Amino acid sequence: MRTLDQILTKKDYSRKTPASLFYKDSPLWQKLLTIGCIVFLAGAGLGEWKVLNSMLGGLPKAISLGVIGLAVLYALFYPDETRLREIWKPTLLYMSLMAALFFWSMVIWIESFAAVSSMIRSCSKLLFQSIAILTAVALVYLFREKAIELFTISICIANTAIMLLSIPSYGLAASIQSLVTCLVTFGEADGYALQLEIHDLTFVFGQMVLYYAVFAPHSTRQEKRKRWLYLLACCWFFLIGMKRSAIPAVLLFVLLALLFRKRKVPSWFYPTVGGSCILFFLVFLYCVRYGIISRLLNSFGIDMMGRDYLWSMANPYYEFSVTYLGHGFEYVDTIIGQWYNAGLINEPFPFHNDILKVFVEMGFPGFLLWSVIQYVLTPLFWQRYADQQTTLLYLCELGYMTVTYLTDNTAFYFWSTMALRLVTLAYTMERKKPPKPKMWMPDSRQEMRDRIHILMQEG
Repeated sequence: MRTLDQILTKKDYSRKTPASLFYKDSPLWQKLLTIGCIVFLAGAGLGEWKVLNSMLGGLPKAISLGVIGLAVLYALFYPDETRLREIWKPTLLYMSLMAALFFWSMVIWIESFAAVSSMIRSCSKLLFQSIAILTAVALVYLFREKAIELFTISICIANTAIMLLSIPSYGLAASIQSLVTCLVTFGEADGYALQLEIHDLTFVFGQMVLYYAVFAPHSTRQEKRKRWLYLLACCWFFLIGMKRSAIPAVLLFVLLALLFRKRKVPSWFYPTVGGSCILFFLVFLYCVRYGIISRLLNSFGIDMMGRDYLWSMANPYYEFSVTYLGHGFEYVDTIIGQWYNAGLINEPFPFHNDILKVFVEMGFPGFLLWSVIQYVLTPLFWQRYADQQTTLLYLCELGYMTVTYLTDNTAFYFWSTMALRLVTLAYTMERKKPPKPKMWMPDSRQEMRDRIHILMQEG
């Protein structure tokens, strides 16, 4: 018969040998995996520090390959067919977008006898995009639904490190003053505050704010505490990043998510929304091509900060036509470099319009393929693979990013690409978890004593 202590503590006495340290779910291995992934992700995120970025470019992002390596090693030592079955279809879906961009660009390059340098530049960008996607998949493979939490911790550590490393250049007092001024005036500051405008990570924090505000689990007290802690941390880093166009976008899709999360909608609704987005893109491209957007915004006194000038300069390089085939992935960055070398622009500014950029580079067929995969096929996939709640999360995250596509360069940002894939896939794992067993709670001390007495007799 078991003792009262054994009954109450529910200890597992079956594992007493040192070999128990090496079983699959050993706390030791789980802790080492967790620490390893956080170190790799935070190290890659530290590469967004402007000092390092100016010296090394995107090279630090390759540190995230460590996460993929850990997942491969874990799969070799502890093969898990269930986990592999869960992630292989989403992985194929994610990588189909990269494959479509690559193969269509190959057709264009072969047809136009493109320079080798342009092809190498394009392939390197696609390679980093693939690393971002596979890192997201690897993280979910290792930690399932907990991958979102580890990802959040990692980017918070990276952003905190960047904040601390930037202080010595300006001094503590001046840094605090600059940060306060930036927050009070909503972005009108220079010096230290400008160093915190970490474009890619800031947009990612917008995605995380959306997730924690609406979709994060909060059924237990511990889940509620974590949800509010991560939400506040993400809001803080999102605000100090001062991407003013992204703030109303987050608020908009938080409201839409709250509106639709408990509504039962027809199965055709979300793919139809995606199709409507594609039609909007075509209208938007027409308006950009013929200067309608510029005239409209100028009439309201909105400063486009030279974006419309860059867009108009691209007019000779494309046609708004179904027969337009494009120039290949990353072509726009090539011509911007040419404009800069010719003295037409003062700096090689980013294009600040990913919708137009993809159209110029991939042509009408390639743009349609890129749009359909993300806005129609992916929502259909999540509806069948998961549920409507997951589909809503994906479309809200994508909708928020789409707003940034219209005026920024986020479609092929490394961390934005990773977060968009990781959050949806990890949330799917959360939705597929078996329900937690209900814990019995006694109504009185006497009921507790009676229950213990019965258990001791059964033991």
